[in-house]
Amino acid sequence: MRPASLQPETVVLDQPYLRLVHIPERKLVQLTWNGHARSDEYRGGLEKALVVLQENDVRFWLADLREMTAILRADETWANENWFPRLFATGLRRMAIVESNDFFNQTSVARSFTAVNGKLTFEVAWFRTLEEARGWLGREQVQSA
Repeated sequence: MRPASLQPETVVLDQPYLRLVHIPERKLVQLTWNGHARSDEYRGGLEKALVVLQENDVRFWLADLREMTAILRADETWANENWFPRLFATGLRRMAIVESNDFFNQTSVARSFTAVNGKLTFEVAWFRTLEEARGWLGREQVQSA
């Protein structure tokens, strides 16, 4: 029997630029970005995470951007115009974002959320640490159980 603190997880993608994990019991996907992701890697990672949401009962998204660097402007535009509208059509309830240490990534992510402001179908909160982000998501997970 597995201790309660150890949640079974499925590693969906494990690449140098992104580790994507699905934790079914917590209805959670966690994306841990690392360094620079080329356009195909960035878009592919977001698409893969979206499929996990659509095919499972995922309600919570944790984006760990601490080690992620700049997002190309074309990828930012693609996400705003193509990817976000599809994400808004899912049952996602909360997205926790652990901010990047990279100024250019911070600027890009802020621009994206400004562009989709008013269209959000879920709560978004920003955090400096992974522990704070997990705590915020965990409070909602307990309430919705």
